[in-house]
Amino acid sequence: MEKHRVLIVEDEAPLVSLLVRTFSEEGFEVATAGDGIDCMNKVATFLPDVIIMDIMMPKLDGIDATRLLRWNREYADTLIVALSARSDHEIREQMRKAGADLYMTKPFVISHLVGRVKELLEVRAGLH
Repeated sequence: MEKHRVLIVEDEAPLVSLLVRTFSEEGFEVATAGDGIDCMNKVATFLPDVIIMDIMMPKLDGIDATRLLRWNREYADTLIVALSARSDHEIREQMRKAGADLYMTKPFVISHLVGRVKELLEVRAGLH
């Protein structure tokens, strides 16, 4: 069976390390991007099944990067999981409107994040 690919778009190095290690151990092929512009460059060559998208990043934030991805039909089926330290309704609504499939606030339980990603992939594959 082909490995699912996850692109981690995050600018906090310790969190990137934790996410890379965890998703790799769970059998995912993993790539990283440090901001929204880096994400847009990597998504075209890496072709992720899932993008873990931080919201507050330099250069291009997660909301605008999500919007750009959703405008491109090639990435219509790419799952986008937003991660943010902000838990207010306004930012959640902006990410929902931009096209995020799931919103989780930091700090979060890593096993919960991985479990939700796997559930989303199963639903997309029609296994539920």
